[in-house]
Amino acid sequence: MEATVRVIARVGYTRTTLESIGTGAGYSRGLVQHRYGSKGPMLEELVNKIVTDQQETVLERLQSLHCMDALFCEIDCYLEGMDAPLERSRAFYMLMQESLGPAPHIRSAFAAIGARWHRALARQIEVGQQAGQIRPDVDPACEARLLIATLRGLRMQSMLDPHTSNIAKSIDSLKDGLRARLLQTR
Repeated sequence: MEATVRVIARVGYTRTTLESIGTGAGYSRGLVQHRYGSKGPMLEELVNKIVTDQQETVLERLQSLHCMDALFCEIDCYLEGMDAPLERSRAFYMLMQESLGPAPHIRSAFAAIGARWHRALARQIEVGQQAGQIRPDVDPACEARLLIATLRGLRMQSMLDPHTSNIAKSIDSLKDGLRARLLQTR
């Protein structure tokens, strides 16, 4: 999988071949094709592996956090390393973008990932409402959707132009905005 990450991060889906992945991993040209048959199943496995690894990291850090602290942890985990994205992050975003065009067969994997993340964030907001920390008139589903869009947008901007990305300031602004919109005032 690491050879796949390297190739995808470097050239994207369209220019990636099973042969280039096999030779990049030090295997015969046909081994990857023999195992996966085509790029589609291999790329879906790659996307799921990247997400599973990220989820494990987030879940470990989320232990004993609730409400706003949990939302802020999600932000921090998602945006870590943004100014110098790892190959995995770059490959993930390249595949997400290409799922809208030349790789529509992996779009459902990204949609499922987004739906799970949306439910988890909305649930944290609901927990905050039940605890009296977050305003009861806040729409958890809407706020979760906005948060995902903002995080993905910040990540994409930093990859497009890392020299002008001021991630620390962006994270602070995002958290301040969430506090202002969500927190219960007493």
